[in-house]
Amino acid sequence: MSLGVRAFVAIVFALVGLSFLATTAVLIWEYWRSDWLALASFYSHLFLFFPTFGIVTLLAFYTPACVFTDMYMRHVTYGKFRFLFGFGVIVALSAVGTAVMTTTGERSIFEVSPQMLSTDPGEPPGCAATGTCLRLPVPLAMDNVRRVSQSRIGLGDLARNCRPDTLKDPQPGTIAAKRYCFASTVLPSDINTVDEAHRSTDTQCCAAQSQFTEGVRRLHDQPGGRSLTAHVHTTLLPFKIFFALVLFVISVMLAVRRVAMETHYPGYLRAIERGVLVGAIAMVVFPVMSHAFLQSAALLYFGGGPTGGYRSTAPLFSFLLGAWGLLLLFFFYGRQNERMQNVARIGGMIGSAVAVVKYDAIIDVFVRLFGTGAGLVNVTLLCVAAVAALLLILTWSNYDRPFRKTRSSLDETEGESA
Repeated sequence: MSLGVRAFVAIVFALVGLSFLATTAVLIWEYWRSDWLALASFYSHLFLFFPTFGIVTLLAFYTPACVFTDMYMRHVTYGKFRFLFGFGVIVALSAVGTAVMTTTGERSIFEVSPQMLSTDPGEPPGCAATGTCLRLPVPLAMDNVRRVSQSRIGLGDLARNCRPDTLKDPQPGTIAAKRYCFASTVLPSDINTVDEAHRSTDTQCCAAQSQFTEGVRRLHDQPGGRSLTAHVHTTLLPFKIFFALVLFVISVMLAVRRVAMETHYPGYLRAIERGVLVGAIAMVVFPVMSHAFLQSAALLYFGGGPTGGYRSTAPLFSFLLGAWGLLLLFFFYGRQNERMQNVARIGGMIGSAVAVVKYDAIIDVFVRLFGTGAGLVNVTLLCVAAVAALLLILTWSNYDRPFRKTRSSLDETEGESA
């Protein structure tokens, strides 16, 4: 494998990794005095996953990316032109995806400047003191979610359905059930003292959530209301989408060009298998964190379904990650003997069954540990786990290096002779 290919992939991946770190670093710097951890944990799929397990996945797929780049440079007909065309398509799709996700729909809380958030009076102004809010001040509403998520496992049962099915409306005369509303009611210092006075019907809470969604948008749209984090996030979001698309393309190549890879790069197969395995496990964290965010956001934003932005595209990302996992299975099944294939199939079926049955429970735990309820200790443990995974990848790479280098030299010699 040529040094130029390794350098090119290293530069591209380094830029992507730095973009992951930069977005979170800017958030911490800008909201340092405004409880940055509350925002980072609320949007953990953006500010906690990418600078930790996102970088782990990036490093895990470095060797496969180098192999396929080198393959297109040396062993594929018109490979250089096809590679450049594909690279350009991915870049274009990243830009289009960014435009779709940032120009429509509801605004995120981190997109509002800390100065604007700190002076938000709620609706009507000063209502938090009287307890008669149509909408709480944004920081206070978010603090409600954080406090409750730190005191219980799971928030899904507290969400409101603001778009009920007309075929399942309550019968006439039925008393509407009341629950605590995070968007309109100040949470008592003792959560166990929430009584009838702190509860509201779905109709009342949905109105408050609608006011909250619109209130965040108005704060964002005011002069000076857009945060620096929002600018940086929008600028660097193409790198995140590029990262996801590259992983998908590599998975397709692992399945489609497996024979060619085994023929031309046998010395890299063990490193690819191990890297892909670690990377796939690391990426599992993203959809769980993503759905943990959706569970928390449903308590503040207008319920009954997303109206735009990331919340409306999250199910698509989950579906694509499932397809991505299936593509990786094709690669691993093709590389193992029949006995290992059967073991993997049985293990996959058992794992899938557990995930389906306990998926809500898994999300509930993530909301508490690595979502809205995460504290500094939890974030530190997440970083430690990511560092351990990085060390594991590097250790495996060093273990394989002598053999890989020898095979690589033979491959290059054979390629030059041909």
